Amino acid sequence: MPEKREMTIRPYERLAGDWPTRFHLRVDPDGSGLLMANAAEAAWLSPVGVRMATGVLEGRNDDEIVEAVCAEFKGAPESQVQADLTAVHRLIEDLSEPGDDYPVTNLTDPTLSHWERQVAAPLRADVDQCDPERFRTMLAKLWDAGVPHVCIQAKRERDNAELMLLVEAAGDIGMICGIRAVAGCLSEPLLESCAMAGLDHLDLLFVSHDAAEHDEIAGAGDHEVFHAAIGWCRALELAPVAQVPLVDGTLVRMDDMIADLEALNVTNVVGFAIACPDDDAEADAAGALPARALPQVATTFFELADSTNGRYLWAPPKRYDDCCPLAEQILSGPRTSGDITIRVREDGTVLPPRGAEGVGNLLHDDWSAIWRHDAFKRYRERLKAPTRCPDCPDLPICNADCPKDPDGWSDDRLGGEAK
Repeated sequence: MPEKREMTIRPYERLAGDWPTRFHLRVDPDGSGLLMANAAEAAWLSPVGVRMATGVLEGRNDDEIVEAVCAEFKGAPESQVQADLTAVHRLIEDLSEPGDDYPVTNLTDPTLSHWERQVAAPLRADVDQCDPERFRTMLAKLWDAGVPHVCIQAKRERDNAELMLLVEAAGDIGMICGIRAVAGCLSEPLLESCAMAGLDHLDLLFVSHDAAEHDEIAGAGDHEVFHAAIGWCRALELAPVAQVPLVDGTLVRMDDMIADLEALNVTNVVGFAIACPDDDAEADAAGALPARALPQVATTFFELADSTNGRYLWAPPKRYDDCCPLAEQILSGPRTSGDITIRVREDGTVLPPRGAEGVGNLLHDDWSAIWRHDAFKRYRERLKAPTRCPDCPDLPICNADCPKDPDGWSDDRLGGEAK
């Protein structure tokens, strides 16, 4: 076997018909890798697959690739190498036409890879909107760490014209880029300028199919702008994503919400539960979901996905904060969109997808020190041995943490441990 490599990210562009496909090939220390296409689909590759994909994307001919693979990886007959190379060609062709599927967001799916992995970094960072110069510094550190995808968390209190500069900063270094926002913060010209700067997807809060109920939380006129923004995304070839809060008030109208999204052809939906321990009667009364309810809520959520042929993603549950109105907690959205994502605050503080503990500061700490934190150690252990129990044998989210366990939620309580 070849020696272990340092982590690298290699950007490529490949023409598929009339449209180019942007590829990012991240090679982890054990030589295995992840190939992402147009911020839409991803596939794990063995070390041999990485070598083959590199050759294909660099335009080398098959004979040259086979010769190099046979020289580097001993033992496989040439006929098998030829067959594997054909499979890599087919994979790259499939990834070149991903439609508008949303990026992969959970590494715990056991079907993603047959190879033991030494993951060098998360695949996405949700970074709070901040000063462009500071943002560029954080992007450079993330890229050097091996993070190919950033999603800007738009802040109402900041100038939204700044968003285009942040998208441009991500595009300058070749990162996949998204924006998470409340629709009312956006306009068609702003979104068009962001698309021209390299924006790939737009994540929007969706509270209700009913305009009055939605606007009560998201702001006057937001429901109308949300519907308009989906049309803007289609015209600009951006992938629209709906972020749906899962609380008492939304569960009773979930069928209508999903029907509305289906009518808009929004197939990518992120559900984030705002949850509380079973014995927290005050939070339960405020609309948070008790821990015991989460498995059934998740089951219902994924059944809706099956019925609509949509791609529904479960964000780590968010612990209810009794020092903050529920509406504000809905507005702020999930900490991260999934288990492969970290959150980076404006001051550089890095938060893992779950728990209450910060793991370092991107502006001041070396990535190696951040990645060695116990929170990420536990994360890597879950990748190798997903947690499951006989209570919910078919619930995929249990691969990461039991949804009923508050220790597996994100905890950003203003009055609690995380700030």
